[in-house]
Amino acid sequence: MPGLYRIKPVDINKLAYIGQTGRNLRERVIGHLAKHAMLEEMPFNDPHTAAPSLWAWRDAEGMKFEFSVAQVQLPDREREALECYLLWQYRLEAGESTMCNHGRFHPQYIKSSQKKQLRQGYRLPAEEQNPAGGASMSPLHMHGEPIDNDFMGLVWSELQPLLTTKQVIAEKKGIYKILDAITGELLYVGESQNLRQRIPNHKRKPWGHYEPVFSYVIQLDDILPYQLKELENDLIGAWYLITGKGPVFQFLSSK
Repeated sequence: MPGLYRIKPVDINKLAYIGQTGRNLRERVIGHLAKHAMLEEMPFNDPHTAAPSLWAWRDAEGMKFEFSVAQVQLPDREREALECYLLWQYRLEAGESTMCNHGRFHPQYIKSSQKKQLRQGYRLPAEEQNPAGGASMSPLHMHGEPIDNDFMGLVWSELQPLLTTKQVIAEKKGIYKILDAITGELLYVGESQNLRQRIPNHKRKPWGHYEPVFSYVIQLDDILPYQLKELENDLIGAWYLITGKGPVFQFLSSK
């Protein structure tokens, strides 16, 4: 059945990974994740993106892992939003993200590519470190409504119409939100290495009856890619807490 699952290092009080699948929990956890994480060499990033990370922790630290599953019958987009909520709640409880979500990786290893690119991951020399093995961003705490300029304790820019041609967008990496100007409903949350290039791409979406406006976080200096994904996840998790669903235009590619 479809559902959610969690992976935990044996005898260590933290989670390595939280995931979800709309197809088959047994196939996803045993066939895709466990099977590849136990290979002699680091697996590729597919069919499961967490397999190389679990492999690296097992190779470096001798970790063993255990798992549990929860059968969940929800539409794909709601199940993916629930995964974000659980990841956010874990961050609030533990003060950090799981070991292998959001692109986090063991600091002494480089991750494998997708299989078609044939780049095998490897262990770094002792004097080098993978930036993806750094500390988590502090978890965001519930605060305000999405339309507020201090939603979740962040400092947001003034709302601007998305579909106009004259937009003022900083050329920087960061987090952004898109809302309906009439109702204040959160439509989408995103992250990008270049907001000025990324946000205008959303003009091409079929927004229907919505009147989309956007805002981005003003102060996010020296933030790493996985830390952007942590904050993006927290915002989606908070919307799930408010409404019991994900933003309207989030996870549209779900299958």
